[in-house]
Amino acid sequence: MSTAAYVGRRLLAAVPLLLVVSVIAYALLYRAADPEARLRRIPGVRAEDVQRLVRQQGLDQPWYEGYWHWLTGFLQGDWGVSTANRGVNAIEPIKDALPATLELMLLASLLSAVLALVLGVVSARRPHGPGDTSITAFTHIGFATPTFLVGVLLQLAAIWMRDNGWAILPFLAGLIVMLCSLGAALRGGRIGRAAFGIGLVVVALSVVLWDRLGGDGQVVFYTQQRYSFGSEGDLFSVDHLQHLVLPVLTLALVNVAVWTRFQRASMIEALSADHITAARARGISERRITVHHAMRASLAPLVTLVALDLGIMFSGAVITESVFSWPGMGRLLRDSALSRDVNVAMGIVMIGAVAVVVANLVADLLYAKLDPRVDLRRRRR
Repeated sequence: MSTAAYVGRRLLAAVPLLLVVSVIAYALLYRAADPEARLRRIPGVRAEDVQRLVRQQGLDQPWYEGYWHWLTGFLQGDWGVSTANRGVNAIEPIKDALPATLELMLLASLLSAVLALVLGVVSARRPHGPGDTSITAFTHIGFATPTFLVGVLLQLAAIWMRDNGWAILPFLAGLIVMLCSLGAALRGGRIGRAAFGIGLVVVALSVVLWDRLGGDGQVVFYTQQRYSFGSEGDLFSVDHLQHLVLPVLTLALVNVAVWTRFQRASMIEALSADHITAARARGISERRITVHHAMRASLAPLVTLVALDLGIMFSGAVITESVFSWPGMGRLLRDSALSRDVNVAMGIVMIGAVAVVVANLVADLLYAKLDPRVDLRRRRR
């Protein structure tokens, strides 16, 4: 079976899944929503207009008839009316939120993937060594810290830096190094003790030289929205980057803790393979073995995980976007659910479901590309 046939078969198999997702989502939203009451709260709306919209959207019908009305319209490109946005087409607020989500998702995923790859490889080369212990401590901290708390802490650090200058950056960096290397230092490892000592020196210098290093508070990272007023036209402005840094860091730090553990486990397995042992026996350098032989084989699980998480994030990182008031699809989904805007919420749910299906397919294709042992032609079941 060719790759094109495999892709076609997977896409056809996804159709029933998407239908089931849409039925469940619509039934839940229909039970929780009262769009007619929402329509009545639109300023200046007349009673006859409300009744007309109710009939057009099938809101006076049982949920299954309303679902059929929504489904036929959705497949024809009519996503219904947004009851929370003065009766505009439901696709309009989604189109407005999509660029912000894509920007946040792609930058955070790229940063997370690079960090996870580097940390996972470094950690796997000497398992249970000082470096591995320090990286493991960092990932455990990332596991244990909720997303909203990471965002709030970064916001507090940004406010502190705005008021006191940028000395908070080396202070926090040194503190993180100390926390991550504490376990290795207590075990007596020289690298761990050296890393802990360096972190301690950085923290001490940051405190002692705070006034000199603090600057005048001009390095500002904003904690709300995507732009400042009047700068919407320039995606590459300093103002835009200042708004972008904190949400990207929040999402990246949460992801990198998970992805690093997967990369570490995959790299350890790749380094213990028979062909790696044979390469060492032939006298090939450890660096060449790591970079040219083991790393490619270890990338498949990481690529799969990144692709799957990209599909999930495509519908929006709800917590991150809510903490930073980032105008993306996650925040829009939250607001739509709270305001009982069924059509907008259904549109976002279906976009997310399609994104997950496509991400799964892309992950399988990339897995087959990276791992020669995987043959799509044999995957008939």
